[in-house]
Amino acid sequence: MIKRLLFFLPILALIGAAPAPPALDKLQRDVLDRYITALGSGNYPAAFALLSGDERRYFVTADNYASVFKADHFKIGRYKVLRTSSAGARGVLVVVSENIEFFDYAHQSPATATARVDYGLLNENGSVKIKDPYHPWRVVVPNNATADVEKLRVTVRKVSFFTGRAEFIVNFANYGDETVTLLPYGRSVLKDQSGASYHLIATKLASLTDKNLYLGLRLAGSGQYTGALTFFTPDRFRPKSLSLTLAPELRDGADAPFSVDLPAIPVGP
Repeated sequence: MIKRLLFFLPILALIGAAPAPPALDKLQRDVLDRYITALGSGNYPAAFALLSGDERRYFVTADNYASVFKADHFKIGRYKVLRTSSAGARGVLVVVSENIEFFDYAHQSPATATARVDYGLLNENGSVKIKDPYHPWRVVVPNNATADVEKLRVTVRKVSFFTGRAEFIVNFANYGDETVTLLPYGRSVLKDQSGASYHLIATKLASLTDKNLYLGLRLAGSGQYTGALTFFTPDRFRPKSLSLTLAPELRDGADAPFSVDLPAIPVGP
């Protein structure tokens, strides 16, 4: 999250394309309305129950599903169906405009937006179920995941688990007078409680690699930056705790770069 604001890849790639755009029948519209209403009001067990079998298996539990939206203080207000596309026997793709509320981690404040969201309405075992993809399958908002080194404060705001990767929303705050250069794609490493190491994903995809941090970001005195750092992990990564080292950082006028070691972040039962 809020992934629905960033990219909406066509669900038709998952459920197959077909010709004529149909109108939703009464059952399809009822399921869509019940899902959006339950999700938007925080009734996560009800929303989870309306997901397709594949989606429920992806999230594993209703608690995992709920964690994704609770982390962002997510709400849906008014919404309307913009268009539909047939997927033949498999169901219908629906594009919905939603007025949403969420927590902006970059500014540490509530925010609002209008999002265009793709949903699949799938025919499954004689009923209609929801396909709502591209979310992490679990999210953790850590407490006190912060460290101070050389007047640079680094704080992990959120950890999102996807299949094969873990995304960290990280805030860098420079409370020194001199500029500090952030180069976390140099020697940063993520470790779990067993000591196994995981490394950053560096690609041309903006959704996986923070371009500013990849190129090296110069952060002036009293400046802040919040970015995303994504690490390769096993497909169903379920660590009990994670430790993050971010390096190198270099302060103007310093003799050598330094690293920031964050305290262990509990993320599992």
